[in-house]
Amino acid sequence: MSHFSAGLQHARRDRGARAGRAALLGLAGICIAAQGLVLGGAAWAVANPRLVDDQLTVWSYEPDPAIVEYADRAGLSDEGRFLLYASVPEILPPERFDLFCSFEETGLGVLGCYTLADGRIFLYDVTNDELDGYEVVVAAHEMLHAAWDRLSVDARDALAVLLEADFAALGPEHELVERIAEYEALDPSSRIPELYAILGTEVPALAPALEEHYARYFDDRSLTTELYAQVAAVFDGLEERLQNLSDELDARFAALEADQAAYAAAAAALERDIGAFNDRASRPGGYTSQSAFQADRQALVDRQSALEAERESLNAAVDEYNALLDELEELNAEAAELNRSINVDAEPLPPSQGTDDDLAD
Repeated sequence: MSHFSAGLQHARRDRGARAGRAALLGLAGICIAAQGLVLGGAAWAVANPRLVDDQLTVWSYEPDPAIVEYADRAGLSDEGRFLLYASVPEILPPERFDLFCSFEETGLGVLGCYTLADGRIFLYDVTNDELDGYEVVVAAHEMLHAAWDRLSVDARDALAVLLEADFAALGPEHELVERIAEYEALDPSSRIPELYAILGTEVPALAPALEEHYARYFDDRSLTTELYAQVAAVFDGLEERLQNLSDELDARFAALEADQAAYAAAAAALERDIGAFNDRASRPGGYTSQSAFQADRQALVDRQSALEAERESLNAAVDEYNALLDELEELNAEAAELNRSINVDAEPLPPSQGTDDDLAD
């Protein structure tokens, strides 16, 4: 109001004063309204402390570029990304990861965990190029654990019915049946939360009600399920190669055992017959004609030649078997390296029923 002068401008000053007063009253009204919003917000904050904490965490969290990439590649929605960031995810090398997600079970690996005590997500640093994208799936999986942690009891109960129905629809032969059983064996209460995280990140087509629910957290859930399918194909392909090679080795080993037994029997029979021939030939009158002697001798020579050819064939078959055995050992090494890259210490597939030491040249 300082631009109005005193003195002769009374009327103007009064109108200005009234205008100014009206403005102040209007401002006061705004302040009261704003105060009402603050008071209302305080009440809402009391009723929703977790969301307030999450928002404060996200505001102060500076995500690693790799985490941002995970969120992008997983097709997360704003809410999904918010929950991921609210969990302050951290990618850790093996020596540090075990400090937060320690787990000792042969054949099972842990690539991530969501810690209920402080609502944190820790992710294992998967560096194997063949498994590019696996940590994206794991990050989305752990984000869903964070989402589950924030759902009401009623919401969880309703989802449990849907999850069990879709899980049953996969059929008893689905690999997930065994995996869920392993989770339950370790922690019976983990069944539904794990179904929630696994179905949401690994199964492409779900019931409409579940798809609608997961749409809260994913703009495009198929990005995550496709990445999982790519990773699963790497392991399935290697497992198939290992199993096929192991089956072939088993079949070859059985055939070689039978062939070697037949060869040994034939060799023993030939040795007996050669001894009998020599005994007969050394006795006076053993052979009454040269032609009979030559015929028996030639028959033994022919058998000996055939047996030698069989021996060479068997040795070649043993060499082929040993080459396949070396190939299996290489595949086992490849599988072991792949398993180590996902934090698994697995037992190698046995080479076959026997080894090359059991097959004589």
